[in-house]
Amino acid sequence: MTNIKKTKGKDLQIKPTKISLQGKDYELTFDLNAMAELEDKYDTIQNAIVELKKKKLSAVRTFVYACLKSNDETLSEHEVGKLVDINSFVAVEKAITNLMSEAIEENELEDQKEKN
Repeated sequence: MTNIKKTKGKDLQIKPTKISLQGKDYELTFDLNAMAELEDKYDTIQNAIVELKKKKLSAVRTFVYACLKSNDETLSEHEVGKLVDINSFVAVEKAITNLMSEAIEENELEDQKEKN
């Protein structure tokens, strides 16, 4: 008999990803505000993801900006671009990958829940 853990709403929340930029710690939060920000710029989340997959620097900056803005509305996209330098770029890519992976996993769990 398979032991299936019951998923609760709080388990489906995407956890922020911590990242250090220019010596300061930040949390990237992929919440509704971040998704809306990406939709405003790219029309759909899927279009934003397509641009990220192309490794377009402007898409990376916009994604980081959208995720940071949820926690600090005073940041501008230009300021976020200044925070990310060549030394932190790999860490930023990993943080984005973590957030996207978690979002996809959450979506798959919701799809399974709806089918059952």
